[in-house]
Parts: sequence; C-alpha cells; structure tokens
Amino acid sequence: MSETVFDTASRLLSVESFRELCLSVLERCLLGEGRFEAGRFGRDQHSSASAGAVLNGVASIPCVPYEVRRRTQKLGYSLIGPDGRLKGHDEQPDDGTTSWSLAQVLLGVSKAADSRFVRSSRYRRALSRLLEFQDRGTGAWLLREGDVEDISFAFYPVLLFDRLLRSDAAPAEVVAEPLRSTARHLLDVAPSTAPTNMVLAVSALDRISELGELTGPQHTQYLACKARLQSCLVDDAGDLRLEDLYLQNELQPRWHSVTWSPLLYACSRAWGGVRSGHNLQIADRLIETYDSAENGWLGPSRTAGTACSWASSLGLLNVYLLARDLSAADISAREFLRSAESARTRRRFDIVISFGGPDRMVAQEIRDHLVAAGLRVFFDTDFRHALLGEDLAVTLQDIYFRRSRYAVAVLSKSFLKSKWAGNWEWKAVLARMNNQQQGYLLPYFLEDVEVPGLNPTIGFLSSDHVSPREFAEVVIQKVTGIRGGRVR
Repeated sequence: MSETVFDTASRLLSVESFRELCLSVLERCLLGEGRFEAGRFGRDQHSSASAGAVLNGVASIPCVPYEVRRRTQKLGYSLIGPDGRLKGHDEQPDDGTTSWSLAQVLLGVSKAADSRFVRSSRYRRALSRLLEFQDRGTGAWLLREGDVEDISFAFYPVLLFDRLLRSDAAPAEVVAEPLRSTARHLLDVAPSTAPTNMVLAVSALDRISELGELTGPQHTQYLACKARLQSCLVDDAGDLRLEDLYLQNELQPRWHSVTWSPLLYACSRAWGGVRSGHNLQIADRLIETYDSAENGWLGPSRTAGTACSWASSLGLLNVYLLARDLSAADISAREFLRSAESARTRRRFDIVISFGGPDRMVAQEIRDHLVAAGLRVFFDTDFRHALLGEDLAVTLQDIYFRRSRYAVAVLSKSFLKSKWAGNWEWKAVLARMNNQQQGYLLPYFLEDVEVPGLNPTIGFLSSDHVSPREFAEVVIQKVTGIRGGRVR
C-alpha cells in the first residue's frame, strides 16, 4: 500500500502521527483569551506576528480538523481591532501593528472558508493600515513608519495580495497597484541582495508573474534575476549558500527578526523538484533541526531549550509541503532521506547545456525555461565568474562528468565544429554515459548530423517536431518527475 502524504510526513520526522504532532503544536501555540504564544512554549506571552506564523503554518495544514482550523482563524480575526490595529505584544501592548504582523495575520484570516471576515470593515481598515507601510515612490516596505526597509517585509504582502487577487474577495481591487509597485522594488534590489533575501524576492516575483502583473521587460529582468539566483544557491563545491538572515534596530521600540533558512523550502520547492541540489539541502536542514525531545523546532538559535511557536508552526507546514511534493513525484520518505544523505557527499547541477556558438539563442531559450522551473542549470555565461582564470579543460570535465544530473546537447554542424562543445564537453559526456547505466544525455537535434560516439538507439527530440520551449518542458518533466515541473 502506497504512503499517503501524512504517512510520508510522519516518516520524514520519525514520529508516530504527523496529525497528532500538528495538534500538539497548535495546542501549545494557543494561550487562551485570543492570545498566541510569542516564542518559546511556556513563556505565556502573546505576539501577533507569531499568530500570523501559526495561522499560515500549522493551522493551515489539512490534517488539522476543519473545526479546529476554523476556530483558530476566528481567533486570528479577533486580533484585529475596530480601527484596524492588531493586538500588541503583552509586554508592549501598543506595538503590535507592523507590516510584518499585519500582512501575516491578514493572509491567515483570508484562508478562512467564511468570507465575511475578509469582507468586513475591520479587515478593510487593517488592509488600509498595511498599505500605509509601503513607500509608494520606491515600492519598498517598512516595518513601521520611520523604520528600516527590507525585502523580507515585502514577502507576506505579496502572498496576501496574490490570494486576494485570485479570489472574489472585496478588497482585491485596492491591492493591484501596490503589488505592481512591490514588483518594481523587488526587481530593483534583488540582484544586489544576499541569496537568502533573493529567494524571498524571486519567490514573490514568481507569484506576481503568474498573475500577469509584469511587463515584458520586467519579465525578462525577472528571468535573469532567477537565473542568477540559481547560479548562486550553492557554491562551487555544491554546498548551500543560504544562511539565516537577522535584522534588528536600535530604535524604540527595539525589535529583531530572522529569516530561518530551513523554512525557505516553501519558496524554493517549485524550483527544480525535490531532488534538486538546493531543495535536497534545504529539506535536509528542515528535517535535521526537528527536535524529537521537544516535539518541535527550536528555531535558528539551536540552543538547548523549549521549542519555539513560530518555528514549529512553519516547520510543520514545510514538512507537509515536502511530503506532498514527494507523493506527487511518487518518492517514498525512505528514498528521499537516502537521496538527502547522498547529496551531502556530492553537490551538483540539475542540467548542463552544451552547444555550438551559432546555436546560443536556441540554447538560451531552453535555459530560460529550465531556470523558470527552478532547475539549477550550468550555462556558460551565467558562470563567467567561476570560469575566469580556470583551466577550462579540467573544470568542464569535472562539471560534465561528476557534477551534473543530466546533460542537454544541442546538436548541429556548429556543435561538431565547436572547440569546446564538440570536443572537451562531448568527451566528458561520452565518458559519463559509459560510466552509468541510467540516461544522462538528453539530445536535441537542430539538423540531421552524425555525432561521433552517439548510440543511435538513444532517445532524442528534434527541432523539426518540437520547439525549444517544448523540448525544455519535456526535460523539466524528465528531471522533476512532474508534468510542467511545478508543484504548488
């Protein structure tokens, strides 16, 4: 009998029942009197930002009974005052209304089956307050008026606006222009930010692009930004470059926040499938940081002590999403854990593309679609910084022979005449093909040519019948195991 999604989640964490773990965490998050635990379980301190994490984390997982989820969403709505302000922290009652907390609570409430919450005047006032935290000139989001701005503060507003625009909710019409302003801001700042913040930015831009809210030039810019992210998610040794990102200020009231890297699986999961190099490592961090003694996650500090409400709530959501993706790809928990273990010792690209110079435009079109699906692609111009000054014969041999899952070869007369593609790269491809039994080469013929060493029985596609985009879609399905390569 095949595993259900929740069976898979239970096995990933080595727990008897994922459902019971979710209920246990949720019970510890709810303090009574409409309050949500701020941080460490047992502190008995309310935080509306933590409430947002609970609403969008554990309280949104389908294995939690409907009535329990509905009751929690109602509690989330009760945090919104008649003037649109949120209930403050127990220690700072007047300071709960920030862009970070408002966006998360409003998003969590919008998931309720009862649309009366979203259509209420109270919800509209809270949404209006949220919009006041955006700099309409730049599109940037501030935590509060006069405070710092950061990409992380833009992430939940985009998720909220995406949900409102996809629904029949009454406030949808007021968020379209703020969403477009946010897109302009993300495209301006994402290329120069740290990889962790780039993940948040590109994930947000994924949603904006799917809504059709990017212009043609913006969409090109977005794809270039996504390609750059794919090239820097892991370093040259194959190790994940995503780190926890802390923000803090010395203004009054003081505050700090953290983007915890294991929770980025919710953002990266659509990029390359669960077996891609970066997703394996993010998911591995997620599973490894689960504390079975505490029945939850301690969070970024990893110091011994009680589990954390927001980290445990969002950790459970990410495990559920991982389990769902594994089930969609027909991969068992045991298989995935074995793959994660193997990935610790070998980091690699999902796809390498080999082509002759005159065929660059075709290869680039294929690259663009592979990158848009979240695959990590080796494409020469994306890695100029890594190739500069290196012995290319040695470096390319290593990439093609050891550090790639599949190789796409764009085959033509130009390919055969190329000093690199038809010589060094092709030799590495042939050596790899002789070294493994499973398919490695994914050939795409632009014209009828005889390629030395290529077994005529190997399956291929040609441009006579399949466009570069269609070929890329077939490759995405091959690599991810899922049609279209995307799981939402």
